Amino acid sequence: MKLKIIVASLLFIIPMPNFALTADEVMAKFRSRMYGAGSLSGTISWSYGTDMQYSGSFKYMPGKIYMKFNNPSGKIIVCNGKKLWIYNQSSSICGIQDMGGGSSGGIAGLLSGYNGIVTGQGGDGYTVKLSRPGGGGYSEIILRLDQTFFLKSVSMKDSSGNQLRFSITLDTGTVFSSQFEFSVPSNAQVIKNPLQIK
Repeated sequence: MKLKIIVASLLFIIPMPNFALTADEVMAKFRSRMYGAGSLSGTISWSYGTDMQYSGSFKYMPGKIYMKFNNPSGKIIVCNGKKLWIYNQSSSICGIQDMGGGSSGGIAGLLSGYNGIVTGQGGDGYTVKLSRPGGGGYSEIILRLDQTFFLKSVSMKDSSGNQLRFSITLDTGTVFSSQFEFSVPSNAQVIKNPLQIK
């Protein structure tokens, strides 16, 4: 009897996990947070499988991004919302992709069509596990968000079991609109719309 009273008392004293938000609610807040993020600056890193690892700095405005790699060095990705430039200094090749007058919506847009469950919620933020009904796309996506629903990291598993891991750390760097335009070096080989080449 005393044990039951003690257990019952602990339920009122000890904070218990509160999964008050559904996955749909968390994802709605995440999309709103990312689309309304404004200007951002920081470092970015991602890996694919065990062999491919990348890191560098980035600047962001809604629909626009600038990334300069330090690992591997010499690679730059710039998007102004209308055009995407991918430049490799070591090969002097620059791909220029027409974005059709708009952006893809970034990571928030990429997750359209996925269903999820909240697997973690607390002082560190939220963890959501996503999958696509009927297959297709990535077989599993795990999002980790901070308390404001901003993206901390994402892990995406493809049909072969390989994982793409991606993380962001923000800083207080200044962001200018001019940073999202790219001047192709005169000696670079240009490949137009490489994503449409079959």
